[in-house]
Amino acid sequence: MSAKKTPTKKGRPDTERMAFLRGRGRQIGVSVSTLAHWEDDGVDLTNDAEVRDHISKLGRLPKGLKQDWMPTDNALDETPDMAQLKGELLRTQDERTARRLATQIKGLADAEKLEILQSKFISIDEYRQANVKLGAALKAAVNKSQVDLPPMLFGLNQHQMQKVIRDYMDKMLERLSDKKSELW
Repeated sequence: MSAKKTPTKKGRPDTERMAFLRGRGRQIGVSVSTLAHWEDDGVDLTNDAEVRDHISKLGRLPKGLKQDWMPTDNALDETPDMAQLKGELLRTQDERTARRLATQIKGLADAEKLEILQSKFISIDEYRQANVKLGAALKAAVNKSQVDLPPMLFGLNQHQMQKVIRDYMDKMLERLSDKKSELW
């Protein structure tokens, strides 16, 4: 009694399909499971152009991908825009494709939000460095006032001292706010 092989995807018996996937995987430099996933995504593995197109659209290239199958630089630079993906989503009839497109749209939207947030915020190191610089400038200003004020206040009454101190502090704050000042 002979055992019949059950037909699987693409109508090939299981052993023939596995032999094809193994051979194609060695040729491209990817695993059999990766090829099976690509096949599930609707890629015709016998068509080199379709396989190359699918590889160029991947977000992350497989580790063992052979040099011959690496996408060209211009294929890597092509990022689908939001309108194109939404148009494809509206036209698709396949649920799996619709889910993939929805995930791509969400990822693209998240990437745009992240780019906007990164442009608005400064790093914690820049913040700390600015605070250290400000603290050093303030300390220098206080030390300078301790040296400058006593001779200026000598022999003045309370009202005159307040005016001299106020004028001195205004000038000090003006120097602190001037980024070209020697304090910075």
